[in-house]
Amino acid sequence: MATQLNRSAPGGAAAPRPLRRLAWTGALSGALLAAVTAAPATWMAVGLERLTDGRLQGRDATGTVWDGQVTLALGAGPGSGPAWSMPGRLSWQLRPTLGATGWPGLTMTVQHPLLMPQPARVQAQPGWKSWALEMHAAHGDGPVRAEVPAAWLAGLGAPWNTLQPSGQLLIQWDRLNWASGPSGPAALDLALRIHMVNMASRVSTLAVLGDYELRIEGGPVVGARLSSRPGSALVLDGQGQWSPGGPASFRGQASALAGREEALSNLLNIIGRRDGPRSLMAFGSPGLDGQPPAPTQ
Repeated sequence: MATQLNRSAPGGAAAPRPLRRLAWTGALSGALLAAVTAAPATWMAVGLERLTDGRLQGRDATGTVWDGQVTLALGAGPGSGPAWSMPGRLSWQLRPTLGATGWPGLTMTVQHPLLMPQPARVQAQPGWKSWALEMHAAHGDGPVRAEVPAAWLAGLGAPWNTLQPSGQLLIQWDRLNWASGPSGPAALDLALRIHMVNMASRVSTLAVLGDYELRIEGGPVVGARLSSRPGSALVLDGQGQWSPGGPASFRGQASALAGREEALSNLLNIIGRRDGPRSLMAFGSPGLDGQPPAPTQ
């Protein structure tokens, strides 16, 4: 009888097995919740570097994955050595959301005081055997704009570190919608414009080479088109294509405006393979057939 009383007495023996399981479940749930809410911002920096294959890197990350800051840097790829750090700090806020379908999702607001005139918002919405991703300006559904000095491209390595470009890159994301359904490949709808203004290079003696535009748009196969503004001393013309999960390719040519041949000779030798007055450019997988675009003077 005494033994039975001791077993049932408060604090005299171990708690019943169901209570121990409940206690362990609560402890593990609390630890998991603490790990999720306090996950360091370095996790986001590592993800950024892996996503861009080391071309865009995050340095000196502070905060958490939910509220953090990082210094952006351009690199030539994995194991390429020190990257070119950009001034200013990129900040973000990541919040859970509830989509129209009832599934939980995530919304990230991103801001950079030097690169972006207003914040951008990225929304990720999973579903039953599906997901959706879109990006737009944080205030409304307008395009996302950014301005980047062309000199920063030297941080990407060859051939930019040789060309040492200068000028301004005006970037505008008109739309980015990427979604996948229960069956079939993901559908991508992308429209991106990059205006290259007052471009120059240390390889050339000309103070300004010209102004250019790169348009990237389409889906599921995304096309790219590079063109020169009228009057540009260096004439660039090319086209490319890319599809998610597949190879990317670009084919084009560079030539000198009449009367600028001598001043641009060295630059044309570096840009691509010389073919008489032209310099032929080829990047990525040979996915485009046919001859390079005809010269436009």
